Amino acid sequence: MKGYITLIISLLFIVSYSQVSVVHFNSDWNNSNNYDISNLKECEKTSVVICHNPELQEKHNIKSVPTVIVFDEGLEIVRYEANLLMELTCEIKQIQKQIDKIYLAKFE
Repeated sequence: MKGYITLIISLLFIVSYSQVSVVHFNSDWNNSNNYDISNLKECEKTSVVICHNPELQEKHNIKSVPTVIVFDEGLEIVRYEANLLMELTCEIKQIQKQIDKIYLAKFE
């Protein structure tokens, strides 16, 4: 019985955490400036190569790469865009802080 309760609680956490997603947009020609989002926690992570997905580039108004967007239930919450050198200057912990902030706001 205890195992079933643990399983149910785990599934509830997975469902609730899947509401936040982080999408990393980049291009084949800019691989040297790739941004690693794999260590982010409590979110779904997706990488999009805009050369292969131009419809997503247009839909999300991607003007420079790399760009990282944090979504909550499909709504854009924050966007991090590349500088003139085509590099993201934000640290991964800044993005994680935004994710944590989204979850904390749900409990206020």
